[in-house]
This record gives sequence, structure tokens and C-alpha cells, in this order.
Amino acid sequence: MKKFVVSSAVPFLRRLRRFVSMGSALMVAVGLLVLAPLFTPSAALAADTSGNWNLDDGSGHRLGAVLFERSDINSPSGLRLRLNAESAGLKLDHTKPLVMTDGNQQTWSLNNLSQELLTTPGGKIPVDSSQYNAGCLNPIPTDGITMQILVPSSAGDLKFALVPGQIQTLHSLTEATKGCSKTGISG
Repeated sequence: MKKFVVSSAVPFLRRLRRFVSMGSALMVAVGLLVLAPLFTPSAALAADTSGNWNLDDGSGHRLGAVLFERSDINSPSGLRLRLNAESAGLKLDHTKPLVMTDGNQQTWSLNNLSQELLTTPGGKIPVDSSQYNAGCLNPIPTDGITMQILVPSSAGDLKFALVPGQIQTLHSLTEATKGCSKTGISG
């Protein structure tokens, strides 16, 4: 009878060991799923690095910004920065350039291309939107350096600080277009 008990205990121990190892693997998998959000970029940072930005000057003026490639057959193609006022009553200037500065005392002036916002000939440009030529920043903004933009508006020149993800996006996109001419941008 003892032989029978010993021989039946061995398979039980094997099953127990297999169950414990599977349980450990399951605990590790659940732990990774729970901890993964802590080690991945937030949705807000992801939005900032994609070219869709939210800007706040700290004085109650807010802008939505979109960095995109223009490919209309009726207008020159290239990288554009479109700003949309999100603060009530704020009107963006359609004639003055946008000025970018960095921590290295470098300045860029982006031509105002708000006329590209016209949907019909003779129409009106939306007062809460403006558009700028953002292609071919020369020299290319240094990645990791602080940057600010000065936006001409009905409230004067508004100063917005760019966050690292926004600066990295500008750096990457300008790096990709470094073979282009400087049309529309002075640095």
C-alpha cells in the first residue's frame, strides 16, 4: 500500500509545481498590465508630439495649434502652423508674422499665410484663426532647448512657451525638410 501512496504523490507534486509556475506567470502578466500605464507617455504628451497642440500663456489666452503639411494645388505646398483662438473674443492678426525664439538667442520669423484660410474668393478670413509657413526653419531648432512663440493678436503679442514634445516635433519635421529653400522664413 505504501508503494501506491508514493506513486500517486509524485504526479500530484508535478501538477502542483506546474500550477504554481502557471500562477506565477499569470501574476507577472497581470502586474505588467497594471504597471504599463505608469511607464508610457500620457495622452496629453502624445497629442503634443503629433502636431496637435494646446497652448496657454498663463494669462487666460488659449490657442489650439495644428502643424500639418499643405498640399493644395492652388497654393504652395509645405509645412504650416495653424492657430485657432480658444479664448472668447481673442482675434488673431492676419498680417504680421509669428516669431519663434529659443534659449540660444536664435529667432525665426514665420510668414503669415492666413489668406490660405479663405474658402471662397472675396470671402473673409476667420478672425479667430491664422496660419503661418512653418517649413524649412533655418537653422533647425535645437532639440532640448526651450522655445517660445510670439503670436500677434487683438490683445497684443502673446507669448507661449513650447513644451519638449512640441519642440521635438518642430525639430524632427524641419530636419526632414532641410533640403528645401528658406521661402517664407527668416532666421
